[in-house]
Order: sequence, then C-alpha cells, then structure tokens
Amino acid sequence: MSQHDAYQVQPSHQPPAYGQPPAYRQYAPPGAGYGGAARPWDGPGPALSVPSGLATATVVLAVAVTAVQVLSWLTSFGAVERYTQAASVGVPSAEVFTAYDTVATLLLLVQLAAGVVTCVWLWSSRSIAEAVAPERGHARSRVWVWLGWIVPVVSLWFPYQVVRDVRAATVASPRPGLGWWWTGWLVFGVATNVAAQVASSGPAASPEVYSVLPVAESVGTAAVVLALVLWARIVREVTAGQRAVLTTSPR
Repeated sequence: MSQHDAYQVQPSHQPPAYGQPPAYRQYAPPGAGYGGAARPWDGPGPALSVPSGLATATVVLAVAVTAVQVLSWLTSFGAVERYTQAASVGVPSAEVFTAYDTVATLLLLVQLAAGVVTCVWLWSSRSIAEAVAPERGHARSRVWVWLGWIVPVVSLWFPYQVVRDVRAATVASPRPGLGWWWTGWLVFGVATNVAAQVASSGPAASPEVYSVLPVAESVGTAAVVLALVLWARIVREVTAGQRAVLTTSPR
C-alpha cells in the first residue's frame, strides 16, 4: 500500500448544491441509534430540538382536564336533585343553572386548551419522527395531526394512528397500553356526551332520566383517569426517545 493510499480520505456526504436547502432525510446519519428505532441526529440540516416544554404542558393540561372532570362528577349528584325539582313544575333542565353547569363550561375550555397544546406537541414530534426515521411510514399525513381530532367519524381512530406512528418512529421498545389509552379517551367522550344530553333534557323528562347523569359522569371519570395515566407515560416515552435520537453521536 502506498503512502498516498494510507492517508486516503474516505468520501462523506456531499453538501447540497448552491441554493438548495439541506434535506432531513438525505442527512439521516447511518448506524443504529436508540435501540435501533431511529438514528442519532447529527446532520447539517436545520436544528431539531426536543419539545420538552410542550410535552410538560400537554401532561399538565391533561391533568387539569381530569381534575375538572372529577369536579363534574361530584357536582352531578346535586344537579340531579335540582333538575328533578324543576321538571316537576314543568321547567326544563336547560333553564336551571347549577354548579354542575359551571363546571361543564370550565371543562369545555380546559379541553380546548389541552387539545391545542397537544396538537402543537404532536406536530413537532411528527417532524422529529420523519427526520430521524424516514424509513418508517405514517398511516396519515401530517395535516391529520390537527384535523383528526375534529373531523366526524375519522376522529374515532385517526388520532390513535398519528400517536402510534410517532411513538413507533421514536421509541425502540414501547410499553403496552396505547390501545387502552385510546379506549379510555373514547369512553370518556361518549360518557360526557351522554351526560350533556341528560342535562339538557326537556320538562317531560322523568326522574329516571336524570338519574343517569351521575352514572355517566362516574364512567367518564374512571375512563379519563385511565387515559391520563397512560397518556402521561406515552408522552414521557416519546420525549425520552426524542432525547436519545437527537443526541449527536461521536465520530
């Protein structure tokens, strides 16, 4: 071997042509990363950072939703008595204002805030997943990170697929429970809708109809507590995976 061969420099990734922005996927570095799920990010493209602040806010707002739902459950018992008394004199429950109605309004506002922050976190996490693991497919395009929660019918499974694919692209060995998280969320949604229908019943509603209200709120509370516990674990898993894959590997 000649001295020239001994000091021959191995070819590396070619820089982009002048005027062309660097592509994430072009510079995904070779080699195994976090347990083989994705590769450590050390490419020259735009910097990627772990959205840890958004992750924390997502969990905090999920806790807030759960706390307000517990209040809704507690106040539902008194609301039943007020609604029943009003119905006995021909007054619909929609015209009766109780503490339960105040909590229901608060729950709607907290859910809205939690939904917005969660979608922002998922959008950022999806960008990271596509950058560090371009070989992994996603069942839904990125726009469904937002629309999947609000479009009727598809909201029953599109958000689950978005979260599932983001986690799969970032976490090497995800723990079980994703399906139970989504089941808890769906049950919570159904239970709160049933409770809202009962609370807005007309003057002809019987006392038996209003007695369903605490039952629906009890089911919804149990479901959202389950969903909260599993959601916090999912967010923590994804955040840990993001930190792993975005750590620059030594050369």
